[in-house]
Amino acid sequence: MKRCLRVLMFIVSVMTASSPAFADCNVTVSDHNVDYGRISSNEVSQHHGDWYALDERDVRIIAVCSEPQAMAFFISDSSGLQRFRFGDSGDLVITAQQGMLDGRRVDLGKSRTHGAFSPTGTRNRKALLVLNNEGLLPVRGGEVAIGQQFSVVLHLRPALKAGQLSSSGEEELLTNLNVQLETQ
Repeated sequence: MKRCLRVLMFIVSVMTASSPAFADCNVTVSDHNVDYGRISSNEVSQHHGDWYALDERDVRIIAVCSEPQAMAFFISDSSGLQRFRFGDSGDLVITAQQGMLDGRRVDLGKSRTHGAFSPTGTRNRKALLVLNNEGLLPVRGGEVAIGQQFSVVLHLRPALKAGQLSSSGEEELLTNLNVQLETQ
């Protein structure tokens, strides 16, 4: 019997949160569903030990606000863990890259603080590893940059444990990510 997994990698729900004093913002995502379809164990390449890697994918997130302001994208899942989960026991590694603010390249920073954005020691990089419930900020000169349009590409690298591929029949793996835009 051929073993298959139906893998719907991620569904993004987008929310915005801002003070009433700030401008209205709209958020769009290039692909709300990253669907790997049906895969069998011979369609994934063994990566490290018992981990199997699926194809990497990119998703662009864009926020457009009516007035210039500080913005941050907070990315989270419901696992409560520091890392992102993929199914019950797999991992999803997310790297943020290609930060743009008002049409110009910008460094990316991270913030763990909602409401009062403050870049952590990982600022001023072109690509950053994103952990669960961290905010992504546009950064210039070590400070949070202000603008009307902020975009970032999330580079997704899912991996499955060998046990996730060993079941017979068909199983669906699903990871839900939430993207929340906050402004200040």
